[in-house]
Amino acid sequence: MGKEATKTIQMRLHVVSGDRSWLHDARLASREIFNQTIRLKQDGYARTEIQKEVDRDDFLRNNKCAVVGKALQTWDSYQSLLDRWREQDDPDGSKPTPPSTDKSGAYPLVMAHGEGYRITVDDDTDRIQFRISPKPYKKVKGHLRGEPDAMAELRDVIESDEVDVGQTELLYRDGVYYLHVTVTREFDLPEPDTADTLVGVDINERTVALTALDRDTLRTKGTLVLDYGRIKQERQRYHTITKRCQEHGKTTIHRKLGDEEERFTEWVLHRLSRAVVEFADQFPDPVIVFEDMEGIREEMQYGSYMNRRLHKLPFHKFETFVSYKTTWQEIPMETVDAYYNSQTCSCCGERGYRQGRRFRCTNDECGLRQDHADRNASVNIAWREKAKLDGTNTNYRTHKTQPQVRLVRLSGSGRVSRPTSSRSLAEQGVLAHG
Repeated sequence: MGKEATKTIQMRLHVVSGDRSWLHDARLASREIFNQTIRLKQDGYARTEIQKEVDRDDFLRNNKCAVVGKALQTWDSYQSLLDRWREQDDPDGSKPTPPSTDKSGAYPLVMAHGEGYRITVDDDTDRIQFRISPKPYKKVKGHLRGEPDAMAELRDVIESDEVDVGQTELLYRDGVYYLHVTVTREFDLPEPDTADTLVGVDINERTVALTALDRDTLRTKGTLVLDYGRIKQERQRYHTITKRCQEHGKTTIHRKLGDEEERFTEWVLHRLSRAVVEFADQFPDPVIVFEDMEGIREEMQYGSYMNRRLHKLPFHKFETFVSYKTTWQEIPMETVDAYYNSQTCSCCGERGYRQGRRFRCTNDECGLRQDHADRNASVNIAWREKAKLDGTNTNYRTHKTQPQVRLVRLSGSGRVSRPTSSRSLAEQGVLAHG
């Protein structure tokens, strides 16, 4: 079935002609337009009224519309978080704050392909040329640089009639300008019932557990547990600092910390989601299976402290990141019931119990022991998908002996030259005999 997916390709700019200062000026103007847009939205202005109010002679009108659109998306995201916070029976102190309207400095220049920027492939040099219009009648030209795989992918996108080149964002980091180009394509995803490999994914507040089962034999092809506990630690740290800032009226610092927390969380989730997709992609005809978490927040009521810990976990965002990456790799996704997956024996189907991170079956005839309860849950998720696809009702699930769990922690501190790649993370979970 056809499904549309969008992804971002990151490129570096090598400027050949035009003044680099025009790019900086345009990004400063973008910040002013963003701030003004949020203020006007708070005052009840409609989008068309906002675009008239923020119009300026030193900024390309098409780029202005794109920046206004991004600002309004930020406002809509804030409203969504605020509505979710208000729906809680016992909302805690971490109330979402509106986007800042008093920030200074540069903001990403958002441009639409065609008028704001254009990228083409030079037939003589095979380079990807760019043209950016940061100001009316001012153009900056040059060529793009990047990783070989990304360059090849972008060339294919430009030359393909099936892929649409969308908006881009111009960013500046460590002395280098970058273009983040969004591309959209429609895919014909295979139906889940054609899958040969079932990849169960169990996510909780510290780990993501993956198990790939052969659909016919239910033998384990691969297993992996990714530890992303650093998100939990960082979110607790930011919550403590934010609460103290709120108590002392330091709203500016509070907003800055919130932005830093969001960027860090998304950075980790992108790496995790890539590892999940690359893990599944190593097996023939996979389907990735998640637990259906709809309505789970309303059912988890354990007091304000535990509610804050559990309700702030980025389950939905992580699943969204995996979803568009699987679409791009033409891997189908499914969901199954979430009840008691980590407390059910993956061998006999009886209810057992957890001892810390370990699982033990209470059925004397089974006596299964698993070295990681979350991996046990991922096996159950994959089994539920088999039962759903094949229409089986038997409680017998999989073989009693499971391979030892391989726990992998994401690395990426200032002491390493580069973070562990998502591909190497995924490969660590594949069994030698798989």
